[in-house]
Amino acid sequence: MKKIRVGISLIILMLMLMPADAALVSAAEKFKYDSKDNRDPFISLVTPEGRILPGARANSEPENIILEGVIWDPNGNSLAIINGKLIKEKERVYGMQLLKINKESVIMQKKGNVKVIYLKRKGGGADEKRD
Repeated sequence: MKKIRVGISLIILMLMLMPADAALVSAAEKFKYDSKDNRDPFISLVTPEGRILPGARANSEPENIILEGVIWDPNGNSLAIINGKLIKEKERVYGMQLLKINKESVIMQKKGNVKVIYLKRKGGGADEKRD
């Protein structure tokens, strides 16, 4: 019985001497959050004075529109993967409307300008033609 009391006393003493946040720090070091270029959802978009911060605005058009993949369906239910987003025909992304999905390209329109964006090839970027 005396050995148990001594053991418990040692454990309590070790817990008291250990910094309170030591366990939290080691857990935080193990976890690395990858935002994938998205904003941190825990940071407020409005200041206490009511000003809207720049990150609160809708996603702007990226520098390069990349057709990363096509899920082709001959019955018209095809999907395109554009900059990591899954899009159907007639949907909008980055201010552009997806008009048509082909096996290796998509046709997109923005403010009357039509673009054909070709599937990104391994090792190279997407090709783009303007009509």
